[in-house]
Amino acid sequence: MSGGPLSSFSKQGILLLSILHYGVGISLFNKAVGDSVELPSGLEREGINSMEWKYRKMVIAEFDGNVSLPRSQFEGRLEMNDSNFSLTIQELTLQDSGEFLISAASNKGGQIPTKTIHIQVHEPISKVEIQKEIKLLANQSCSVWLLCNVSVGSNLSYTWERGNETYRDDQQIHFSLSPADGDISVTCNGSNPVSRKSASATVKCSNDTTTPEYDTWMKWCRIYIVVPVGGAVVLIVAVAVYYCRGRCNTAALTDDTRMKDTRSNSQVMSIYENVDDLAVPRLNTSQTLYDKITFGRQPETHCSSYQEVL
Repeated sequence: MSGGPLSSFSKQGILLLSILHYGVGISLFNKAVGDSVELPSGLEREGINSMEWKYRKMVIAEFDGNVSLPRSQFEGRLEMNDSNFSLTIQELTLQDSGEFLISAASNKGGQIPTKTIHIQVHEPISKVEIQKEIKLLANQSCSVWLLCNVSVGSNLSYTWERGNETYRDDQQIHFSLSPADGDISVTCNGSNPVSRKSASATVKCSNDTTTPEYDTWMKWCRIYIVVPVGGAVVLIVAVAVYYCRGRCNTAALTDDTRMKDTRSNSQVMSIYENVDDLAVPRLNTSQTLYDKITFGRQPETHCSSYQEVL
């Protein structure tokens, strides 16, 4: 199984990382959505001439003889104690996360060093589930994949327990089982700075092992991947066939039209038929082989009784 035993230095390590990230002298408050928080100022009214709380460079509370609360995103949820200047925020939201600065001036005119307080608001974990996939291998052992699903998706940490061993690992773990191992109980603990939830599952390797989750995944694959791809291929083939048939029918129709046009235009002609739809004019007088045949014009009237001959 991947991962290693939890060391006794885990909490100290987390604390050290927080100090390195936020710096010495910076306070960190982890709170859940909907909680209230009281931020200490570390000041006393005696000796203070003026002071102010800032959030994202905007003044949200101040004292200059009297307490005032300018309009801000905390309107209706904010209170400041006028004796020690502590700030209370109610009904926290995720958008309230950030840095709060306290600055003050003493009665003697000196400036008191600025203090920083950081608030991180988290969604509490409501549910943890273990998704499992057990696959029987050719050597009659089983490959086991376990995935820990948590209802929220940020600032999470996972620990896995198998038997009497505890491991810290990623969200997913993998190990092998044999039928001789019998039933194995595995627990996933999901946590964030404000909540912790657990879920357990029993896994077993047998000769007919196939997990419902694996079957469901295969059905999903067939329904949402194989079927649409197959349908798309059939549609493409159908369109291609329709296109080719349309091309062939168009070509055949064009050839047939050309044949008809050729036949209509290529009439058998003789010297006794019209040429270019113009009749050969016939003279009232008898004609001989020496007569000049003129197409497309009226016969001329000659003064002489002799006809025009070639």
